[in-house]
Amino acid sequence: MAIYTRTGDAGTTALFSGQRVSKTHPRVETYGTLDELNSALSLCACAVRAPQSQPILEAIQLRIFWFSAELATESEAPSPKQRYVGSEDIAALEQAIDNAMAVVPDVHSFVLPGRSESASRLHFARTLARKAERRLVELNEQVNVRQVLMRYINRLSDCLYALARLEDHLAHQEKVITEVAARYRAATQPLTAKANAASLSFHELHQLAKAALTYADAINVPVVISVVDAQGIGMLSWRMPGALLVSSELAPKKAWTAVAMKSATHELSDAVQPGRPLYGLDTHMEGKVVTFGGGYPLWRDGEIIGGLGISGGSVEQDMDIAQTAIAAINMGKK
Repeated sequence: MAIYTRTGDAGTTALFSGQRVSKTHPRVETYGTLDELNSALSLCACAVRAPQSQPILEAIQLRIFWFSAELATESEAPSPKQRYVGSEDIAALEQAIDNAMAVVPDVHSFVLPGRSESASRLHFARTLARKAERRLVELNEQVNVRQVLMRYINRLSDCLYALARLEDHLAHQEKVITEVAARYRAATQPLTAKANAASLSFHELHQLAKAALTYADAINVPVVISVVDAQGIGMLSWRMPGALLVSSELAPKKAWTAVAMKSATHELSDAVQPGRPLYGLDTHMEGKVVTFGGGYPLWRDGEIIGGLGISGGSVEQDMDIAQTAIAAINMGKK
């Protein structure tokens, strides 16, 4: 069956009524732009990460067909053979928007597209939805367009924005988890003979704890001291009388974080802020990672041999106690 008819060679096309109009007619421009949008939505549906987004996009594509068919029909009388976009479809878009925005963090500035491919495709589709809306407004100035269509196309661009934000959020989660996992694997490789030789001795462990306890006692700050080895496994944990109960949870996490991230915990504070490379790390790791001061990696000859975590005072006091203890055994630098 041939798909060409040659009837459009002169620059005209037929509406559903059979009337021939210019291919630049406002109706044709509008449903032609909707056709562009529908093609872009197919690319989005193939790329989205969020499992709930694909059926949403496919439902939108179907309604864009109904939308286009209505615009290609001059008669305002409804046809029993035709499907129409209704208020319930707008409600479905609003529900999709609310669900997506409930997951993503708040932003107070313009969003630059491009963090992930799927989000970029959705942003491109969003701009086509806005373009279709402008064409629809132009058409509405000449013929009567149902207001539900005006509302639907306006809400659609908002929905595509929300789905794009969700895609960026999921992509960032994957990136953070991948990076943390890579750092953790690197920090917890089976110990080589060299690493075994460079591990903390009992004497060094004793000196480290003694220095921390002595300084904490001198400034009258009861703390919990935690030391882990190069694989993040606990070697020592000591709670001074009067130390906060929560410090028994925080000190080991600080020590583990210092080893897993190969970084002092206070140095992570800036990296987890919105827009920074590790934004969301502290929440995505289900509370296992600490990003405020008091945790330090222990180094010898360029090898990480353990981590120290101090908790119980202010952040500054925890850091002072940890630095004093590390200085006593000279293990604070690579």
